[in-house]
Amino acid sequence: MIRAIGIMTVIAVILTIACGTTIADESLKLDVKEFRLDNGMTFLVVPRATAPVFSGYICVEAGSAYEKIGNIGTAHLLEHMMFKGSQSVGTTDYKAERKLMALEDSVWAEIDAANQQTRYIKLNNPDQLEAHIKEISRLRLALDSLSELSSKYVIQNEFDEIYTRNGSAQFNATTMYDFTAYFVSLPSNRLELWFSMESDRLKYPAWREFFPERDVVSEERRLSVENNPDSKLYEQLIGTAFIAHPYQIYWEWQSEENNLTRSDMQEFFDNYYTPQNLTAAIVGDVDLETVRELAEKYFGDIPARELVEPIYTREPLQQGERRVDQVYEANPVLFIGYHKTAFDDPDEAAFHVVERLLTDGRTSRLYKALVLEKQLCIDIDSDVFPGNSLGDLQGGLFNIYACPKDGVSTIEVEEAIYYELDRLAQEGISDRELEKVKNNIDADFIWSTYSNLGLARNLAHANGLADDWRYLNRFRDMMKNVISEDIMRITTRYLIKENRTVATLIPTEKGGKQ
Repeated sequence: MIRAIGIMTVIAVILTIACGTTIADESLKLDVKEFRLDNGMTFLVVPRATAPVFSGYICVEAGSAYEKIGNIGTAHLLEHMMFKGSQSVGTTDYKAERKLMALEDSVWAEIDAANQQTRYIKLNNPDQLEAHIKEISRLRLALDSLSELSSKYVIQNEFDEIYTRNGSAQFNATTMYDFTAYFVSLPSNRLELWFSMESDRLKYPAWREFFPERDVVSEERRLSVENNPDSKLYEQLIGTAFIAHPYQIYWEWQSEENNLTRSDMQEFFDNYYTPQNLTAAIVGDVDLETVRELAEKYFGDIPARELVEPIYTREPLQQGERRVDQVYEANPVLFIGYHKTAFDDPDEAAFHVVERLLTDGRTSRLYKALVLEKQLCIDIDSDVFPGNSLGDLQGGLFNIYACPKDGVSTIEVEEAIYYELDRLAQEGISDRELEKVKNNIDADFIWSTYSNLGLARNLAHANGLADDWRYLNRFRDMMKNVISEDIMRITTRYLIKENRTVATLIPTEKGGKQ
């Protein structure tokens, strides 16, 4: 059965591409019902009776870009903590738990104050340093003991288990730069359960097991970045390309993550997890009036709060090439990043086409030239940072990633990439090649709307970006209208030396060509 479904998927996509946009247009007639509660929370509902299931997707219009210096990592840690349940789910005695959490916070405040004094004691009273360090160790043991006592009241993973017992799938969350999202798919007769569970953790968050979970998030940084040469290089690229905008922080710093407090998290929650910043998209076998009644019942009493100031910072125009090296015990790697447009820029659609044109598959421009013909690379690819599929709220970065073959220098690869970009700028693209790329983009876009969760995600993100889910259709229209001249303009305006940042991974071992 799985094999048959896979074959039908391929056939459907091929038919969509072969038949052009007519079938695609027919496939994307969205029966979206929209309503907004008095507190400002938006609901987007698409009834689909094809199967007795639905997907619920809640998009918060704030992510890691909204963190403040000193509290970097708050959005990510908050997302983790939301899985811990609520004041009623995940605990046997929340009152007792809350008393212990208050004691934990008090001890952490002592640890934090002592840590801040360490440098001055080391400098001015070195004879007291040993006793001071011992006192910090004692406090840390006390914190661990309190956390252990608190955990005795915790019902581990109860939130997840309730969903699992009721037939859930795809239960997860993700922290992005512009958004944070929480989603799950359930049987249709569990619609009220979804409303109850999701509203409960939004109205009555518990923040339990805070300090152990803070360590978990900190460890993610070590595993995903510190021990990964490509991620380390990517971080250098992002941090060098951005000098002003909060996009500059690729992954939260452990030094800040390790010092976050519950009050930091509560402040972020109060500032951004407001009804006006929430969009819930529900797609599947549901009834609109039932959804409306449940929305009012479970989310209608969340009070609206005054919105905090938006991010006013804009990245200044880059006016010269930037370069950065990362020394690591690994094979050479090359990243080239170009500043690009935000989602609402007229050139945004053309950027999507350029990315596909250059690196999507074995027939793409860069793969064909550098991997197959010139044999300079073992692989070449690209991405967009931060990388929302519909575009990013602010101008991001278009990145080309290349792995040179053994014996080939990163300089040779870099020059070959620039040659292909210059050729594209001068010669443009044939109508046939352009139409193929655009059809592939549209086929992927259409296919993403076939699943309940895919459509719910697209609707919620469109509403979060443009304050209107109909941006989905405008996005498709912009793609269809891209012409060869747009590609040439993008290449000559953005993919130029003055606008690029180059990051090179240099092996620590000697002997390799650079």
